[in-house]
Amino acid sequence: MLRFAKILFLLLGVVLLAAVLWRTDLDLLWQQVSAVGIGGMCAVLAVYALYFGADAVSWHVALPAAPLDGRWAGRMFVVRMIGEAYNNITPTASLGGEPIKAWLLKVNWGIPLRDAGASLVIAKTTSMFSLVLFVAVGVAMLLGHGEIDGAHKIAAVLGLAFIVLCAVVFFLMQRLRLSSLVARRLGRSRFGQRLAGAIVAAEDIDRQFEHFYGRHGTRLAWSFVFAMANWVLGVVEVWLIMDFVGYPVSFAEAWMIECMVQAVRTAAFFIPAGLGAQEGAFLVGVGTLTGVASAGVATALVRRFRDLLWIGLSLVLASAYAVTPAAVARIEAEPGTG
Repeated sequence: MLRFAKILFLLLGVVLLAAVLWRTDLDLLWQQVSAVGIGGMCAVLAVYALYFGADAVSWHVALPAAPLDGRWAGRMFVVRMIGEAYNNITPTASLGGEPIKAWLLKVNWGIPLRDAGASLVIAKTTSMFSLVLFVAVGVAMLLGHGEIDGAHKIAAVLGLAFIVLCAVVFFLMQRLRLSSLVARRLGRSRFGQRLAGAIVAAEDIDRQFEHFYGRHGTRLAWSFVFAMANWVLGVVEVWLIMDFVGYPVSFAEAWMIECMVQAVRTAAFFIPAGLGAQEGAFLVGVGTLTGVASAGVATALVRRFRDLLWIGLSLVLASAYAVTPAAVARIEAEPGTG
C-alpha cells in the first residue's frame, strides 16, 4: 500500500510538472536555461556545495559521537551526499536515505545506529525551526511588498503557519517521548512480544533526545546557525541563477522567492523531491515579482539539472561503500549493536 501511494505521489508530481511546462513559453524557456552556460553551472554547483556543506555541519554538531574535526566533517559531508542521493532516486524503495546515512556511519566508522538516528532527528528539528525563522523573514518582506496581491499574502501566511505547526509537533514528539509511549501501548497488544526490541530502541532514542537537549545547548545552537546558513545560501543560489538567466532580482526578492519555494515544498512533502510543486512555486513567485514566469521555471530547471549532476557525483562516491539491507541485518544481529 505504501509503495502504491509513493508511485501515485510521483505521478502527481509528473502531472504538476507537465502543467507548469504547458503554461510556459518553451522557446523562451530554452533560451533562458541555455544562457546559464558551463561557467554559470559551475558557479551554481559551487554555491550548492556550500549550501550542502552547511547542512552537513548542522548534522555533524548534532552527533556528539563524531569528533568535531576536518576529517569527520568530510565523512559527514560524503555520507549525507549518498543518503540524499538515495532519497531522490528511490521514491518507491522500502528503505530511504536517512537509514542509509545511519548505516554508513555504523559500517564504516562504528557509530551506533541509535546515536546516528537520534542525530538525524535532532538535525531535522533544527532545520525545521531555522526554516520557520527563514520563512517568517520572507513572509514579512512579502507582506510589505506593494506588487504582491492579497491572495498571495494570505497563502504565504498560511504556509508559515503550517511550517510552524510541523516544527512544533516534531519537537514535542521528542520532548514528550511520544515514540516510547506509542511503542509501549502497542507492546500491550497481542503482538507485544514481537515489539519488545522496538520498545527498548524507542526508549533509548528518547533518552538520547533528552540528554542532548539537556546537556548540549551549545551544539544545538550551532546546529541551528548552520541550518539557517543553509537556507540563506539557497537564496544566494536563486539570486545567482536569476542573474544568469537574464532576469536579475534583488537579494530581498530572491529571499521572497526562495521562501515561497520552501513553503510549497514543505506542504508538498509527500511528492518525491517536490517534483512539479517546486517548479510551480518558482513560476508563481518569479512571475509575480518580475512578470516573467518563464524565468522562474528556468531557475527551477537549472536547479533540477544541478540536482542531477550532484546525484551522479554522489552515486560515484557511493560505489566506494557497500551498504545493503542484508549487510545491515547482519550488523544489527551483532552483540552490542546500537
